[in-house]
Amino acid sequence: MSYAEKILDILISIKSWCIIILATIFFAPAAILISFLGNMERTQEIARLWGKTIVKFLGINISLNGLENIGDSKSYLIVSNHQSYFDIFVLLASLDLNFKFIAKASLFKIPFLGRSMKRLGYIPIDRENLRSALKSVKKSTEMLKNKTSILIFPEGTRSLDGKLLSFKKGGLNMFLKQGNITVLPVAIKGTVNILRKNSLAVHPGQKVELYILLPIEVTERNKGLASGKEDGLIKTIEEEISTALEFKQI
Repeated sequence: MSYAEKILDILISIKSWCIIILATIFFAPAAILISFLGNMERTQEIARLWGKTIVKFLGINISLNGLENIGDSKSYLIVSNHQSYFDIFVLLASLDLNFKFIAKASLFKIPFLGRSMKRLGYIPIDRENLRSALKSVKKSTEMLKNKTSILIFPEGTRSLDGKLLSFKKGGLNMFLKQGNITVLPVAIKGTVNILRKNSLAVHPGQKVELYILLPIEVTERNKGLASGKEDGLIKTIEEEISTALEFKQI
Protein backbone atom coordinates (compact mmCIF):
# COMPACT_ATOMS: atom_id res chain seq x y z
CA MET A 1 0.00 0.00 0.00
CA SER A 2 1.39 3.38 -1.00
CA TYR A 3 1.75 6.33 1.37
CA ALA A 4 -1.14 8.12 -0.35
CA GLU A 5 -3.37 5.07 0.05
CA LYS A 6 -2.51 4.86 3.75
CA ILE A 7 -3.42 8.51 4.24
CA LEU A 8 -6.71 7.94 2.40
CA ASP A 9 -7.51 4.94 4.63
CA ILE A 10 -6.86 7.02 7.74
CA LEU A 11 -9.14 9.81 6.50
CA ILE A 12 -11.90 7.31 5.66
CA SER A 13 -11.60 5.77 9.14
CA ILE A 14 -11.77 9.20 10.80
CA LYS A 15 -14.87 10.09 8.79
CA SER A 16 -16.47 6.74 9.69
CA TRP A 17 -15.77 7.17 13.41
CA CYS A 18 -17.21 10.69 13.27
CA ILE A 19 -20.44 9.24 11.84
CA ILE A 20 -20.59 6.57 14.56
CA ILE A 21 -19.90 9.06 17.36
CA LEU A 22 -22.36 11.65 16.09
CA ALA A 23 -25.09 9.02 15.67
CA THR A 24 -24.45 7.79 19.20
CA ILE A 25 -24.51 11.32 20.66
CA PHE A 26 -27.83 11.93 18.90
CA PHE A 27 -29.66 8.67 19.67
CA ALA A 28 -28.31 7.60 23.09
CA PRO A 29 -29.70 10.54 25.14
CA ALA A 30 -33.08 10.17 23.42
CA ALA A 31 -33.25 6.47 24.32
CA ILE A 32 -32.23 7.16 27.92
CA LEU A 33 -34.82 9.93 28.25
CA ILE A 34 -37.58 7.66 26.95
CA SER A 35 -36.46 4.89 29.33
CA PHE A 36 -37.07 7.24 32.27
CA LEU A 37 -40.60 7.72 30.96
CA GLY A 38 -41.11 3.95 31.31
CA ASN A 39 -41.46 3.06 27.64
CA MET A 40 -38.72 0.46 27.12
CA GLU A 41 -40.13 -0.79 23.80
CA ARG A 42 -39.64 2.65 22.29
CA THR A 43 -36.00 2.57 23.34
CA GLN A 44 -35.57 -0.45 21.06
CA GLU A 45 -37.02 1.54 18.17
CA ILE A 46 -34.42 4.24 18.79
CA ALA A 47 -31.66 1.63 19.04
CA ARG A 48 -32.82 0.22 15.70
CA LEU A 49 -32.68 3.71 14.16
CA TRP A 50 -29.17 4.09 15.59
CA GLY A 51 -28.08 0.88 13.88
CA LYS A 52 -29.80 1.73 10.60
CA THR A 53 -28.27 5.21 10.52
CA ILE A 54 -24.73 3.91 10.96
CA VAL A 55 -25.27 1.12 8.42
CA LYS A 56 -26.71 3.53 5.86
CA PHE A 57 -24.13 6.31 6.16
CA LEU A 58 -21.26 3.83 6.05
CA GLY A 59 -22.69 2.26 2.91
CA ILE A 60 -22.98 -1.23 4.37
CA ASN A 61 -25.04 -3.49 2.12
CA ILE A 62 -26.84 -6.18 4.13
CA SER A 63 -28.11 -9.32 2.42
CA LEU A 64 -30.79 -10.62 4.77
CA ASN A 65 -31.84 -14.27 4.56
CA GLY A 66 -34.32 -16.30 6.60
CA LEU A 67 -36.45 -13.45 7.89
CA GLU A 68 -39.45 -15.79 7.61
CA ASN A 69 -37.97 -17.86 10.45
CA ILE A 70 -38.86 -15.15 12.95
CA GLY A 71 -42.37 -15.58 14.34
CA ASP A 72 -44.67 -12.79 15.44
CA SER A 73 -45.07 -12.05 19.16
CA LYS A 74 -42.32 -14.46 20.15
CA SER A 75 -39.11 -13.97 22.10
CA TYR A 76 -35.84 -15.74 21.37
CA LEU A 77 -32.44 -16.48 22.77
CA ILE A 78 -30.54 -15.14 19.75
CA VAL A 79 -27.25 -17.03 19.39
CA SER A 80 -24.83 -15.41 16.94
CA ASN A 81 -21.22 -15.66 15.87
CA HIS A 82 -19.10 -12.57 16.55
CA GLN A 83 -16.83 -11.09 13.85
CA SER A 84 -16.79 -7.41 14.74
CA TYR A 85 -18.26 -4.65 16.90
CA PHE A 86 -20.33 -3.90 13.80
CA ASP A 87 -22.33 -7.09 14.43
CA ILE A 88 -24.48 -5.09 16.85
CA PHE A 89 -25.24 -2.38 14.28
CA VAL A 90 -26.11 -4.98 11.63
CA LEU A 91 -28.38 -6.93 13.99
CA LEU A 92 -30.13 -3.78 15.23
CA ALA A 93 -30.70 -2.63 11.65
CA SER A 94 -31.96 -6.03 10.46
CA LEU A 95 -33.96 -7.73 13.20
CA ASP A 96 -37.45 -6.44 13.90
CA LEU A 97 -37.28 -7.79 17.44
CA ASN A 98 -37.20 -6.18 20.85
CA PHE A 99 -33.89 -7.59 22.04
CA LYS A 100 -31.22 -6.82 24.60
CA PHE A 101 -27.70 -8.14 24.46
CA ILE A 102 -25.44 -9.63 27.09
CA ALA A 103 -22.00 -8.04 27.32
CA LYS A 104 -18.93 -8.57 29.45
CA ALA A 105 -19.13 -6.76 32.77
CA SER A 106 -16.05 -4.61 32.08
CA LEU A 107 -17.95 -2.64 29.41
CA PHE A 108 -20.39 -1.45 32.07
CA LYS A 109 -17.53 0.21 33.96
CA ILE A 110 -16.87 2.66 31.12
CA PRO A 111 -18.14 6.16 32.10
CA PHE A 112 -21.44 7.15 30.45
CA LEU A 113 -21.48 4.08 28.19
CA GLY A 114 -21.85 1.66 31.10
CA ARG A 115 -24.61 3.61 32.81
CA SER A 116 -26.41 4.07 29.48
CA MET A 117 -26.25 0.34 28.69
CA LYS A 118 -27.58 -0.63 32.10
CA ARG A 119 -30.34 1.98 31.92
CA LEU A 120 -31.46 0.62 28.54
CA GLY A 121 -31.72 -2.92 29.86
CA TYR A 122 -28.52 -4.47 28.52
CA ILE A 123 -27.14 -7.16 30.78
CA PRO A 124 -23.62 -7.43 32.21
CA ILE A 125 -22.15 -10.88 32.77
CA ASP A 126 -19.04 -11.68 34.78
CA ARG A 127 -17.67 -14.97 33.46
CA GLU A 128 -15.22 -15.17 36.36
CA ASN A 129 -17.98 -15.09 38.96
CA LEU A 130 -20.33 -18.06 38.61
CA ARG A 131 -22.90 -16.78 41.07
CA SER A 132 -23.05 -13.38 39.39
CA ALA A 133 -23.23 -14.97 35.92
CA LEU A 134 -26.09 -17.22 37.00
CA LYS A 135 -27.94 -14.20 38.37
CA SER A 136 -27.56 -12.44 35.00
CA VAL A 137 -28.87 -15.53 33.18
CA LYS A 138 -31.91 -15.78 35.45
CA LYS A 139 -32.66 -12.10 34.90
CA SER A 140 -32.40 -12.68 31.15
CA THR A 141 -34.74 -15.68 31.19
CA GLU A 142 -37.32 -13.57 33.01
CA MET A 143 -37.02 -11.02 30.21
CA LEU A 144 -37.56 -13.83 27.68
CA LYS A 145 -40.83 -14.70 29.41
CA ASN A 146 -41.87 -11.06 29.05
CA LYS A 147 -41.41 -11.09 25.25
CA THR A 148 -37.95 -9.51 25.24
CA SER A 149 -35.39 -11.43 23.20
CA ILE A 150 -31.81 -11.84 24.42
CA LEU A 151 -28.70 -11.77 22.21
CA ILE A 152 -25.63 -13.77 23.21
CA PHE A 153 -22.27 -14.26 21.49
CA PRO A 154 -21.13 -17.68 22.78
CA GLU A 155 -17.64 -17.41 21.23
CA GLY A 156 -16.96 -14.95 24.05
CA THR A 157 -14.86 -12.65 21.88
CA ARG A 158 -14.55 -11.43 18.29
CA SER A 159 -12.93 -13.60 15.68
CA LEU A 160 -9.65 -12.29 14.27
CA ASP A 161 -10.24 -13.61 10.76
CA GLY A 162 -14.00 -14.20 10.61
CA LYS A 163 -13.72 -17.94 11.22
CA LEU A 164 -16.01 -19.37 13.87
CA LEU A 165 -14.35 -19.87 17.25
CA SER A 166 -15.30 -22.70 19.57
CA PHE A 167 -18.28 -21.83 21.74
CA LYS A 168 -17.63 -21.11 25.40
CA LYS A 169 -20.32 -23.41 26.74
CA GLY A 170 -20.74 -22.06 30.26
CA GLY A 171 -23.07 -19.11 29.64
CA LEU A 172 -25.07 -20.80 26.88
CA ASN A 173 -25.35 -23.95 28.98
CA MET A 174 -26.87 -21.96 31.85
CA PHE A 175 -29.54 -20.59 29.51
CA LEU A 176 -30.39 -23.99 28.05
CA LYS A 177 -30.71 -25.54 31.51
CA GLN A 178 -33.55 -23.13 32.25
CA GLY A 179 -35.66 -24.86 29.58
CA ASN A 180 -38.77 -23.57 27.80
CA ILE A 181 -36.92 -21.12 25.55
CA THR A 182 -36.57 -20.81 21.79
CA VAL A 183 -33.06 -20.50 20.39
CA LEU A 184 -32.67 -18.46 17.20
CA PRO A 185 -29.27 -19.22 15.59
CA VAL A 186 -27.87 -16.37 13.49
CA ALA A 187 -24.82 -16.35 11.22
CA ILE A 188 -23.10 -13.06 10.31
CA LYS A 189 -20.56 -12.94 7.51
CA GLY A 190 -18.59 -9.93 6.31
CA THR A 191 -18.48 -7.57 9.30
CA VAL A 192 -14.87 -8.61 9.91
CA ASN A 193 -14.04 -6.67 6.72
CA ILE A 194 -15.50 -3.48 8.20
CA LEU A 195 -13.67 -3.41 11.52
CA ARG A 196 -11.28 -6.12 12.64
CA LYS A 197 -10.40 -7.02 16.20
CA ASN A 198 -7.42 -5.02 17.56
CA SER A 199 -7.80 -2.40 14.84
CA LEU A 200 -9.35 1.08 14.59
CA ALA A 201 -9.37 1.10 10.79
CA VAL A 202 -12.96 1.21 9.52
CA HIS A 203 -13.67 0.10 5.93
CA PRO A 204 -17.14 1.29 4.84
CA GLY A 205 -18.99 0.13 1.75
CA GLN A 206 -18.75 -3.57 2.58
CA LYS A 207 -21.28 -6.30 1.88
CA VAL A 208 -22.57 -8.29 4.85
CA GLU A 209 -24.63 -11.47 4.81
CA LEU A 210 -26.99 -12.22 7.67
CA TYR A 211 -28.57 -15.67 7.94
CA ILE A 212 -31.45 -16.26 10.32
CA LEU A 213 -31.59 -20.01 10.80
CA LEU A 214 -34.44 -22.25 11.90
CA PRO A 215 -35.42 -21.77 15.58
CA ILE A 216 -34.75 -24.58 18.04
CA GLU A 217 -37.25 -25.21 20.82
CA VAL A 218 -35.66 -26.03 24.18
CA THR A 219 -38.33 -27.63 26.35
CA GLU A 220 -38.25 -29.31 29.74
CA ARG A 221 -38.00 -32.63 27.91
CA ASN A 222 -34.92 -31.91 25.80
CA LYS A 223 -33.04 -29.37 27.90
CA GLY A 224 -30.95 -32.17 29.40
CA LEU A 225 -29.08 -32.47 26.10
CA ALA A 226 -27.18 -29.32 27.02
CA SER A 227 -25.44 -31.00 29.95
CA GLY A 228 -24.83 -34.37 28.28
CA LYS A 229 -21.48 -35.90 27.46
CA GLU A 230 -21.36 -34.35 23.98
CA ASP A 231 -23.20 -31.17 24.93
CA GLY A 232 -25.48 -32.11 22.05
CA LEU A 233 -27.70 -29.08 21.81
CA ILE A 234 -24.83 -26.59 21.91
CA LYS A 235 -22.96 -28.66 19.35
CA THR A 236 -25.98 -28.58 17.04
CA ILE A 237 -26.27 -24.78 17.27
CA GLU A 238 -22.54 -24.33 16.65
CA GLU A 239 -22.58 -26.66 13.64
CA GLU A 240 -25.57 -24.91 12.06
CA ILE A 241 -23.89 -21.51 12.33
CA SER A 242 -20.61 -22.96 11.07
CA THR A 243 -22.37 -24.52 8.05
CA ALA A 244 -24.01 -21.21 7.16
CA LEU A 245 -20.66 -19.42 7.33
CA GLU A 246 -18.85 -22.01 5.24
CA PHE A 247 -21.35 -22.50 2.44
CA LYS A 248 -22.72 -19.02 1.96
CA GLN A 249 -20.64 -16.68 -0.16
CA ILE A 250 -20.25 -12.90 -0.02
